[in-house]
Amino acid sequence: MNKNSVIGDIVDLKLSQMGATQITKLRSHMYIVDFTLENGMKVSYVFNITKHDKYFLQRMRPYAMVQGKYADTKEITKFIKEDLRRFRTAEHSSNFEEFVDVSRKGVELSHKLEDLFLHYNVDKATLDEMQGTLTRMMLHLEQLQHQLSPVEPEPCKKQTTQS
Repeated sequence: MNKNSVIGDIVDLKLSQMGATQITKLRSHMYIVDFTLENGMKVSYVFNITKHDKYFLQRMRPYAMVQGKYADTKEITKFIKEDLRRFRTAEHSSNFEEFVDVSRKGVELSHKLEDLFLHYNVDKATLDEMQGTLTRMMLHLEQLQHQLSPVEPEPCKKQTTQS
């Protein structure tokens, strides 16, 4: 029996004692994949492949973002290839570092919101104020998408050319 199995069994026991209603063990392989952009920034992905050939993908760097579940290796590699292509295009923007910083702050915002709600008694008025602020921010982002010129056409949309 290897050390990982023993540690896993200990964690399972402790979680059961805490009242876990179900613990599912999946035999899987985890992959961490790093790419380096021209500017030296790393783009990293983590994905698991289970014995049932199910895939779960996350981008870890330059900022964390869950990408979701995929059916097969073709979907995983297709996503990563397209994601990297977009990062390689974006890295030539004069605002690339600022964009990455804003994105990291978005992830940090999520963590701070969770910390606030799990550790403090937030009153309804404060919650309503936060909801309004976040709603305005989301609307602002949607408006920007309609106002700004895209770097490239969206791959899903069919392009039409004028003669």
